[in-house]
This record gives sequence, C-alpha cells and structure tokens, in this order.
Amino acid sequence: MKKILIICSLIVLYSCGNDDTKQEAKTSIPAINKNKKEQTPEDVVMQEWLKGKVWTAEESMAPMALLKLKADGGYELKSPGRKRDPPATWKIINGEISMVWATEWPVEKIDDKTFRLYVKPTDTWYIYKHTEDLP
Repeated sequence: MKKILIICSLIVLYSCGNDDTKQEAKTSIPAINKNKKEQTPEDVVMQEWLKGKVWTAEESMAPMALLKLKADGGYELKSPGRKRDPPATWKIINGEISMVWATEWPVEKIDDKTFRLYVKPTDTWYIYKHTEDLP
C-alpha cells in the first residue's frame, strides 16, 4: 500500500512540475513582428538601378526567364511554371527581392548590365542581363 501511495505521489508531483515549466516556456517567448521590413539606403539604390528595365535570364533553368521591373513598382514575369503574373509590386528589402511569391531571394549587382539572383530553395545563383528599357 505504501508503494502505491509513493508512486501516485510521485506521478502527481511530476505532472504538476511539468505544467509549471510549460507555462513558463509559453510566457517567456517574446513576440517578434516578422512583417516589419525596412529598406536600407543600399536597397533603394539597387531598386532604382533595377527598375524600368527588362531582365533576361542566361540559364534556361532560372525561375523567371524574363523579368520586367516597372518604374511604378509593378512587374511582369515570364516563367515556365506560372500561368499569369500576380497583381502586386516588387521591392528590394534587406538586399533581397520581395515579390508575392518570391521572398528572400538575395540580389547582387555584377556590373552595369548584369545582376545575379540567389534562389534559396534550389541553392543556386541565376544571372540576369539587361536586355531593354521599359517606356
């Protein structure tokens, strides 16, 4: 009988102790606002350089074969997997191109007519060349 009482007491103590640590863990995590994104001065310079131009991918496996980055912030894509372009805008934020479906894709300027785009899911850099100016 004593063994049963001791075992039951230990179970109760153990379960009460776990609830306390779970509660502390829930309240100790600070809230982070992931939607807060700000452009740096470097982002603005990169965005100004990219906008108003048509960019064509050098590689056939690039996620976007053609990328029209309009001066008003809109964009058009020619992509093998996309039926139509989403009605949205683009920006450079924290050195990454930000679109509706393409997030966290870092962009680097190579020269005055070329940039490269890093696609994280495939761990690949794709090179884009300036092919024409938009009206």
